Amino acid sequence: MPQKPNILFLLTDQQRYDSLGCNGATICQTPAIDSIAASGMRFSKAYTPISLCSPARGSLLTGLYPHNHGQLSNMGNFNGVFSDQILDKPAYPQLLKDSGYNVSCIGKWHLAKQGDTEFWGYDKWHPYNEWHQMLKEDGIDYRIDQDAVQPYEWGGNAPFYGELPLPIEKTMEAWTADKTIELLDGYNDSDKPFMIAANFFGPHFPYAVPEPYLSMYDPDTVERWGNFDEMFINKPLIQQKEMLRWNSSHLTWEDWQKVIAAYWGFCTFIDDQVQRILNCLTENGMDENTIVIFSTDHGDMLGSHRLFNKGFHMYEETHHIPLVIKWNEVTDPGSTCNEFVNLVDLMPTFLEIGDAKTPNNLDGRSIVPLLNGETVDDWNDDVFAEFHGYEPTLATVRMVRTDNWKYVYNPYSEDELYDMKSDPHELHNLATHLGYKHVLRRMKDRMVKWLRETRDNIVMEGGWQSNSFDLLISDRER
Repeated sequence: MPQKPNILFLLTDQQRYDSLGCNGATICQTPAIDSIAASGMRFSKAYTPISLCSPARGSLLTGLYPHNHGQLSNMGNFNGVFSDQILDKPAYPQLLKDSGYNVSCIGKWHLAKQGDTEFWGYDKWHPYNEWHQMLKEDGIDYRIDQDAVQPYEWGGNAPFYGELPLPIEKTMEAWTADKTIELLDGYNDSDKPFMIAANFFGPHFPYAVPEPYLSMYDPDTVERWGNFDEMFINKPLIQQKEMLRWNSSHLTWEDWQKVIAAYWGFCTFIDDQVQRILNCLTENGMDENTIVIFSTDHGDMLGSHRLFNKGFHMYEETHHIPLVIKWNEVTDPGSTCNEFVNLVDLMPTFLEIGDAKTPNNLDGRSIVPLLNGETVDDWNDDVFAEFHGYEPTLATVRMVRTDNWKYVYNPYSEDELYDMKSDPHELHNLATHLGYKHVLRRMKDRMVKWLRETRDNIVMEGGWQSNSFDLLISDRER
């Protein structure tokens, strides 16, 4: 009986869809990730269920939307009240282990019980505190949250970027690649398949980038975002408040060009580390039986709509994410899948690949049929996302998107409706325009369908109990 395929899952943090060459980037260079797409499948419509680190990673682990796995905000937010909710949910590491896999994790975790191999079912685990210890042993007094870049998050001129004061071989990204390579070498002679999750810190802010990557791209080559001149007309006020909270409202396009150029350098730096890992697979003769998956937890505003980071909005820049998968003899080289997929779909995909037991009531759905090039008649023609707040306040936001339209439900502020064909930059909110009332109602109907099917407590017992239109239509609309 042939061995089950190995799985190598490469995950970055806060990487935009448009930062990859295979997704249309003309300046930022990502040849390693592009090579995965060239020999595998690129997903043109992959989305995150939530644009926030801990909840998105919780969805990757469990195949559930955040309102079902319970990690509604980042670890530590709101005194950590959500941090243990995920612990009673089945997660893929233990399930793959039960199916005969060695399962390992490297790098960023941002969830409960970091390093607890027994609880999560990991064979090997290399959290970032090992990287800190390595630096300490080398006599380097350095942590990412103490470098010269971090203070700019909240004060000064808010450039959010700077040179990383470490040699490349001592950086977190290089260390993540080193540990991944170390695991690959160790599993080379194993009679068990492996699943390795390698989690990079970047290109998350602060964009602390080593040379030569920091100055690799000329800021003058960065073309102005199509939505940089955002006026926030008829949009939720909290978007502008977030801009002020991050001290970014005064930044000009020339300021953002410098930040974006540094971010691109960060992406290329990570891509070079990915290449090292891919080289190791080839050198060990493991590439033929290893499925390689590259994605991120969510995107980054990076000056789009004049906004920084992510937050209380549902724009494409934070929710549309890269996803490329290479599975030899399964994915057609250089193919593109144009179906909507979500990060919650990866957990059941891992389980199907590994012939592992799949829990009932998952929100995600295995994308193995799509990887096989099959046409799935009942595949969703839309995608759902949510947000619950972080740091400054709790909140409730929901989004549903089709090819043509995006509807954002903001219970305590303006709803949003965007024509994604004529207004791909999401500048013109049509939710209050009488001429779009029927479109709005159809999108609200889709929203209610998603809320009910995913058991969102907004429409569960004790919540809204009316017909689909009434659930979301204000008195003014009635």
